[in-house]
Amino acid sequence: MLEDLRVNSYCNITEVLRKIRTYLSKEELTEFSNTVFGWMLRIEDMPWLSGQLLLGLIGNFVTEVNGNTDNSVIRFHIKDSVISFQKHDLAIMCALKFGAVKPNISKELQGDIWTNYLGSKTTVTRADIQNALKSYKSTNESRLTKDGVKLALLYILSHCLFGNQTARPMKAYYINLVNDLDAFNAYPWGDDVWDDLVNKVKQSCEALDKGKGDRVTFPGFMVAFQWWAFETFPGLAKAGLCKVMNGTEHIMPRTLKWEFKKNLH
Repeated sequence: MLEDLRVNSYCNITEVLRKIRTYLSKEELTEFSNTVFGWMLRIEDMPWLSGQLLLGLIGNFVTEVNGNTDNSVIRFHIKDSVISFQKHDLAIMCALKFGAVKPNISKELQGDIWTNYLGSKTTVTRADIQNALKSYKSTNESRLTKDGVKLALLYILSHCLFGNQTARPMKAYYINLVNDLDAFNAYPWGDDVWDDLVNKVKQSCEALDKGKGDRVTFPGFMVAFQWWAFETFPGLAKAGLCKVMNGTEHIMPRTLKWEFKKNLH
């Protein structure tokens, strides 16, 4: 039974932000707040990610409609209705851009961040990025080149937007891209996060179908579904699980309007 399963998630956004605040200087945090992911510093503390809520969604994922697979929409069969999570929802919830031109950057590891902080390794894992941020020391020179900000952006990618096991490699393209902050900030992250999320939902659904053990792990940016559920299912607020903070009814991204209340487990 789904309700008996325990859920692991690799997307602990509260812990990710806590570490960024710990390892970056005040000046660097200000710089980070002006990046494409800077809005995350304004997220209300998220003390929990509801395993039961995710199980209720992923366990009702609609794999096909009329025999066709459509990766442009993620559908869930809830009671007598099919509810759609679309790219537009991800964009307004998480301020992720879609459709921009992707820069032509080498997929072979290179650049100062790779050389100075990631040991010039042929494969860089998520654990390597975490260790690089943890050992980072803010200096006048590193602040000038915004190295701390760049490491924090990679940490957001590896441990939140593309959350997965620490031994999984990080794309060389992303590590190279962060050397150019203007290009990084202009990048259509919504496209990549969406494609990854679709794949992770399918993988998670398959894991549930296999039904092995009493625990299931959901990789990827699954927290997006929790924020979306707050927007989509008013019963969650009525049950006291969340509430809209005063004066935030029209705030963007929509994630910033929600305050977490009691745990749904």
